[in-house]
Amino acid sequence: MQVNIFYRPQIAKYYRKTSAYKNIVLKALGKAAGFKGEVNIVFVGEAEIHKINREYIGHDYVTDVISFNYPYDKKIGGAFGDVFVCTAQAKRQAKEQGHGALFENAVLAAHGTLHLIGYKDDTPQLRNAMNAKAEKIVSLFL
Repeated sequence: MQVNIFYRPQIAKYYRKTSAYKNIVLKALGKAAGFKGEVNIVFVGEAEIHKINREYIGHDYVTDVISFNYPYDKKIGGAFGDVFVCTAQAKRQAKEQGHGALFENAVLAAHGTLHLIGYKDDTPQLRNAMNAKAEKIVSLFL
């Protein structure tokens, strides 16, 4: 699995931990890490995540993470997708949860990756379980 990490220009150097993010994504993928395809993690600002959320999801607000799966391709035996993480929202959430923004950015990258492999968070119980799994993964690398 190819994992690519992209940072928009406004993202501070402190948050640019490319190899840690790649390891986190591969761990979150589990067995799927051995599949063909790619995962792109894109760290963005508020304006960009708001625009993506409005245009593709139909929600007119800033959110923390959005994942998009690619269509499965039989020729390559995989696909996967893109995960957009809002660093400004991560910073706010980190404050609320009592940990650092770098940790929260990584949790959101893991959380978005878990969505790519089928995890759901549409109930409080599912969201809590998913967040616990993401935090456990991140704690292995940060």
